[in-house]
Order: sequence, then C-alpha cells, then structure tokens
Amino acid sequence: MRASMPTESRNDENCVLRVSIFLTQGDRADQQDCFGYFLHDKEGFFAVCDGMGGRDGGAIASRLAVDNILAGYEEHYPVGDVQRFLEESAKNASDRILELQTPNGEPLGAGSTCVQVLIRDCDMYWSSVGDSRLYLLRGEEFLQLTIDQTYGTVLAEQYKSGIIDAETYIHESGTRKAEALISYLGMTQLELVGCSVDPIKVETGDRIVIMSDGLYKLVPDDEMKRVLINFRNLREAIHALEQKAYKNAKYQEKSRDNMTVMIIEVK
Repeated sequence: MRASMPTESRNDENCVLRVSIFLTQGDRADQQDCFGYFLHDKEGFFAVCDGMGGRDGGAIASRLAVDNILAGYEEHYPVGDVQRFLEESAKNASDRILELQTPNGEPLGAGSTCVQVLIRDCDMYWSSVGDSRLYLLRGEEFLQLTIDQTYGTVLAEQYKSGIIDAETYIHESGTRKAEALISYLGMTQLELVGCSVDPIKVETGDRIVIMSDGLYKLVPDDEMKRVLINFRNLREAIHALEQKAYKNAKYQEKSRDNMTVMIIEVK
C-alpha cells in the first residue's frame, strides 16, 4: 500500500490545491488500479484508472491508460478546449488498450475504467468512463458527480421510465449482471464518455474525491461523508477511509478489491 505526502499547487485566482492519494492491493493477487497527476502553478490534472481483464491484462490496461493520458496532457499543456481534450484523451487511451495483444498475437481483451479531472483557475472539468467515481464535498453536501456506466444504471432508468416493472427491476438489480460495465476503455468502439456539461467553480474548503470501486462498494456515501467532514487533515482522512473499508470488509466477510482514493482539497 502507498500514501502520498500532500502536495500543493497555486493558480492565478489564489486557488490552492492539495492532493493526497492512497492505493492498496486489498485481497487481490495483483494490483490493477493506477493513478497519476500533474500540479502546475496554474492548474492540476488528475487521473484514476481501474483495470480489468485477467491477472495481467487489467494492470497493463490501467497503466497504459494513465501513461497515455498523462503524456497527452504534457504534450498539449496548456490545454485549450478542456472538455474536448478530456473526451479525446479517453478515446485515445481506449484505442491504445484495444491494440494490446498476447504473445501469440491475439487480442488481450483487457479494459479499464477512468476518471479524469482538470482544475484551472478554480474551474473544475471532468470526464469518466466505467464505474470509478468522482465526488464533491462542499460543506454538508457530498455529491456524486459521475454516473456509473453499468447495466444497473440502465435498469434504474428503465424502471424510472416505466419500461420495466418493480419486480423485474428488483430481481435484475440484485444479480452480478447489474455490475457489468456498458462503457470502458478498450471497447471496440468507445461512444459513452461522461463529461461535465459546464465547469464547476470550486471553492475554498471543497474536497474533490476520485475513487475506484474498491472503496464505495464497501463504504456507503454517508460514512464517507462523515469521515471527510470529521478529519480535516488529508492524510488522516484518507487513512480513516481505508480503515472503514477494511473493517466493513471484515464485518461483511467480503474479499477486498484493489482500492484507490485521491482527495484534492481547495485551500
């Protein structure tokens, strides 16, 4: 497991960003989560990816995605059309993963989720693919900004619109099928990329939290919110979330997945 020392960046609007990251392998045989970030004087760029596809495929896919995304950011810095960049960044990473092959020349069949966040002059832009999540804590509000791109989300929309009845919804959403991704990096044609419609103006005291599913599948939103409010020190907050996940897994007798948590604080 690894935790970062908080790092700072200041931009022209006196928006200081501090970031701390925690990553753990959990009970898995290998680590398939990956993250990366850049902090410049004027902005911060952050990415978290959660790989999938066999023992090695997921790790290769998430690392390739992060490397490709960060390389693209460095190449185009300072990015002009931020939202377009985030969408194209995800699609470029997806194409690179799709090209991966086994030693026999067969498609590797790997994939990855991805959340990207760019904060410039206190404006936050984001994009997401898959079911890794982005949250914003502001005061007493803890909002999930991303929408899980899973079959379960499709079921919820179908139930809400009356396409399926309650019995079907309850039955289907209680199966493992509900967790199946409908969008991920490495698809033959990546069409669904979640994006911020307009930038969100971040404020002093805000906390932006990016995470893989290894956290939120063990720690409910209300528990995460309490931790983030009660622990003002970034390192203490991030380790408290880790302890929550550890204890909940023990109590629920669940195997722990890889888990990555990145907290960005606006000072």
